Amino acid sequence: MSLSIGVYEQIVNNLIRVKLDSIDTCQFFVGTKSISKIDAINLLCKYLQHLLEIAFANINEEEDSDKCSRFVNDIIINLGRDFNIEDSQENLIDAGRSILTAVVDKTRCDYPDIEQYIKDITPETTLSRSALFFGGKGPTDMQSELNREILCSDEICWVISFIKVSGLNLLWKSLQRFTSEGKKLRIITTTYTGATEYEAISRLAYLPNTEIKITYDGTQDRLHAKSYIFLRNSGFHSAYIGSSNLSSYALKDGKEWNFKATQFELPHIIESVRNSFESYWNDETFEDFIPGISDERLKKALGATWDDPLLDFSALDLMRAKDYQQEILEKLDVERNVHGHFRNLVVAATGTGKTVIAAFDFMRYKEQHPDCHLLFIAHRQEILKQAMKTFSIVLGDPNFGDLWDGENEPQSYQHVFASKDTLRNRLDSLNLSADYYQYVIVDEVHHIVAPTYVKLMTYFKPEILLGLTATPERTNSEEDITVFFDGHISAEIRLPAALNAGLLAPFHYYGIPDNIELTEVKWSGHGYDPSELTKIYTSNDYRTGLILKKMQEYIGNNNLHKVKALCFCVNKDHARYMNAKFTLSGLRSDMLTSDDSDTHRNVVQKRLRLGQINYLFVVDLFNEGVDIPEIDTILFLRPTESCTVFLQQFGRGLRKHKNKDHLTVLDFVGHSRTEFNYKDRFEALIGRHSRNIIEEIKGGFTNAPFGCKITLEKKAQEEILANIEGFIRSMRKDKIIQEVATFRKANPIGFSLSSFLNYTHIPLHKIYNVMTWGEFCSAAGVQSELSPNVAAIKFAVSKKWMATDSFSYFSKLISFVDSGFKVEVSSFSDTEMRYATMFYYDLFDTAGAFDSIQDMFDSLAQDNLFISEVKEVLYILRERCSSPEKTDNSIYSGWNPLKLHGVYTKAQIQSALGLSTFYKKSSAREGVERIWGINLEAMFVDVIKKREEGSTTDYKDFAMGKKRFHWETQSTVSSTSPTAENYRNRTNHQLLFVRQQSTHPETKATMGYVYLGEVELVSMEGSRPIQIVWELKSPMSESAYAFASQYKAIG
Repeated sequence: MSLSIGVYEQIVNNLIRVKLDSIDTCQFFVGTKSISKIDAINLLCKYLQHLLEIAFANINEEEDSDKCSRFVNDIIINLGRDFNIEDSQENLIDAGRSILTAVVDKTRCDYPDIEQYIKDITPETTLSRSALFFGGKGPTDMQSELNREILCSDEICWVISFIKVSGLNLLWKSLQRFTSEGKKLRIITTTYTGATEYEAISRLAYLPNTEIKITYDGTQDRLHAKSYIFLRNSGFHSAYIGSSNLSSYALKDGKEWNFKATQFELPHIIESVRNSFESYWNDETFEDFIPGISDERLKKALGATWDDPLLDFSALDLMRAKDYQQEILEKLDVERNVHGHFRNLVVAATGTGKTVIAAFDFMRYKEQHPDCHLLFIAHRQEILKQAMKTFSIVLGDPNFGDLWDGENEPQSYQHVFASKDTLRNRLDSLNLSADYYQYVIVDEVHHIVAPTYVKLMTYFKPEILLGLTATPERTNSEEDITVFFDGHISAEIRLPAALNAGLLAPFHYYGIPDNIELTEVKWSGHGYDPSELTKIYTSNDYRTGLILKKMQEYIGNNNLHKVKALCFCVNKDHARYMNAKFTLSGLRSDMLTSDDSDTHRNVVQKRLRLGQINYLFVVDLFNEGVDIPEIDTILFLRPTESCTVFLQQFGRGLRKHKNKDHLTVLDFVGHSRTEFNYKDRFEALIGRHSRNIIEEIKGGFTNAPFGCKITLEKKAQEEILANIEGFIRSMRKDKIIQEVATFRKANPIGFSLSSFLNYTHIPLHKIYNVMTWGEFCSAAGVQSELSPNVAAIKFAVSKKWMATDSFSYFSKLISFVDSGFKVEVSSFSDTEMRYATMFYYDLFDTAGAFDSIQDMFDSLAQDNLFISEVKEVLYILRERCSSPEKTDNSIYSGWNPLKLHGVYTKAQIQSALGLSTFYKKSSAREGVERIWGINLEAMFVDVIKKREEGSTTDYKDFAMGKKRFHWETQSTVSSTSPTAENYRNRTNHQLLFVRQQSTHPETKATMGYVYLGEVELVSMEGSRPIQIVWELKSPMSESAYAFASQYKAIG
């Protein structure tokens, strides 16, 4: 066999085919696939280029290049003929056989020898060829080439981790000349590690036509990119991507590697780099540096260290809420203004800025209620002091608030930061009415179930009650803190968002099989029976030996006596057993349980912090009492059934610390029962992506948060996959029917879909993906009759309403249902008729199911089973709405039923805009639909496209900021086409609808579009396709920005 064993991406030509035919397929596997469209674009073009290079390289010196040019012209003529390229004649090589090198305005050029001047400023590596720079001495060095690139550019965009004067000096004269000619220089940099020099930034900032953006949070490792982008009106762009920051060593003397990509050779790379730069530029994380205004802020940020008292949120950084914090604030708005919930529970991991969120939330409230009173309650003085400082900075008032504890008495009771003990002891003697404080915050609110807090919560009657905690779930299942907060959590900071923001230490998670059989262990309530688990674990020295062996493997022998590990056990007996075994193995360890006094806890925690012990075994102290930033290792020595508790325990090690690069997590996986849910925890660890969790596991968790790694040993992966697949099977038809029958028998009174979902925790979509609720009740013997419209109910819920998130739309449908569908369509306004058409296509996929809309309503009014089921479903769905809807901002707002930021199906949008009518449903499948009569154009965008396997196409539609969106036309649209002219002349009004992707990665259901409102043209560039930047009239919602800004340059 003449072909080497390995992987290929090789076009099978005749020679390869002969070699393949000679392979013994009994011994060797040969993998091939058909040439797809994307392969034709990528591989066939490169294949032909390779053959042309070989052929042209053999031209004799005596031969003219005419032969090559004629051959290329023949190819162009054939392309025009075979692929119907109208302007192919324009691409024929001119008879002069020359290369254009420059077009210069002689009246504006100061150089007597223009030809020599062009040679001097043209990069030695040329404008068309890509190149690699290795640093050190060579034919041309990085700094020399950058100087030439600067002088022949029209716009420069740099992303550099740090900038030093030594590096700036090497390019200074070229930059001065470049900017003095009216050309734009934009630079993004950071204050990370304090490596950037203030003098360098200041000098750059005073250059004309120069803008600089900086992330001032130097404690967060968020940007290591080094990219020098040079844009030219000629289209011959280039970019240098690699390891060189702007320093003398990096550009001249160091052994740095940098790759130069050119638009001519690698246009997809250049486009990816440019788009990524624009995304950063429009990201609020990077803020303008304004000379004379920002100087002191920059100096302070460059001098920040890990020892600053406001490590995670410096005073400078507190002035603006971060994106993920703004998303929480947005959710609180929806809770209050849409759902009417004013008792709000916010859950966020320690270190993610819960107090900052509270401060910004109160600031908004205070703007509407200038004379309001604030009460902030906590159980420790240091929390109160830190909170008061945070509020002072956010509100811009250094005198804001008064401390009230055992040592301090408030001068005024208007804004008080109070110790819960002091407040409780003085409550009876206070002359404060129950409603004196309109806004009350309880920090570490998981304590609220304690009698000392209950007394306070019973007394005060605020307009807004805000609870903050990292740990909402307690070990005692009866202690449900959500009873104080309208029965649910209002908002949570997702772990992946906090990790991607650099707020927490990245983790390395290892799933390790322990070969313990747990399928026969009793399952009581929502978990394994602790006594049976303990019996198994404490009588199994083999498992303990495996744990020690895997610690050596993943932590390393040298580090076993250096780590600071938190080890989670089943109960006290298990903790005692593990502590003894570790001690016998020569490891320094101890244990803590809820029985230990506060004094003993503090002593043991201090020993762990100081490294006097390395392993701390705990049972139920996953929340208060064990908050140790130094923890760098976590051992899960028991199966943790609750996903919430698992994440809380996980979070104990995610606090950032100067001596911790990452958190190591060892999770020992047994052969679990089907009730045990691995699916939710892994989804919680990686967040929402384009692949479902099974694909993620099989693919090696490529979508783990930045800096994080998830590794499953082979048997652990097999066990977890089997568990998840078993969990999915448990949601199938026969299982649900059995659950319905069992629940009905146990709950003859109050039996409903809502109560069933609350009891079983089966998601609504799992019900309606199979059958309607009525059909399940019928199959379970609970209901004897079925609605004649069961198909319509199932279609509406599973295909339409599960993809909809619009409080206003569901409210309108509820009004139809509440009337028993006894409506007079003839009295409907234009908007109401559009609502009715939307409702019709929710139920029926084609036009003409009835003679008229009125006929549909009259028919449904006769179906009581339909009315009762649809009514309950709509109330459930409306209560779950989370979109921050606002009034439409387009010129069509007078009749458009869609609300800004609402989420709708395409069919609903088409009906709302008149693209579909009752008598004719739109059949359009394109991404753009137009109604010429009213100059309306609806643009439907998937941020993540369906990509064929092997595609290297970038995602080219993405948010560049909350008010700008980058969008590409279809690849057939040229810059001179009528479509381009319409955009350029602003003939139509564009409405933008965006979704993350076409189908949900887990449920495979079609996803809805977020309505982002009317947009206006900012810029157009390129041809086939055209790259367009749109300006949104209103900023997109935080939730939409979260997915729309996740541009991934795949290059």
